[in-house]
Amino acid sequence: MLFITFANIESKREKEAYLAVAEKIPKLSGVKGVYLTFGARDVVVLHEGPDLKSGVQMAVKLRNIPGIINTETIVCMDIEQVFAP
Repeated sequence: MLFITFANIESKREKEAYLAVAEKIPKLSGVKGVYLTFGARDVVVLHEGPDLKSGVQMAVKLRNIPGIINTETIVCMDIEQVFAP
């Protein structure tokens, strides 16, 4: 399964949180990319895992980084697999 997890960073801890995300998250199993974003969210993490549990676990790992104040994870599903006869 493919997951996209968005995270927001507390402005008081911005530098610390960005550096921690850049150092820790790319090393985790299943992570395909970590990006700084502009707009409603501060960071986006693209990751893969075998089941929904792995998506939740990644969000928890992000939230355990000091300065991350919330996350939102989107589960991506293959359209053909969902609607195949």
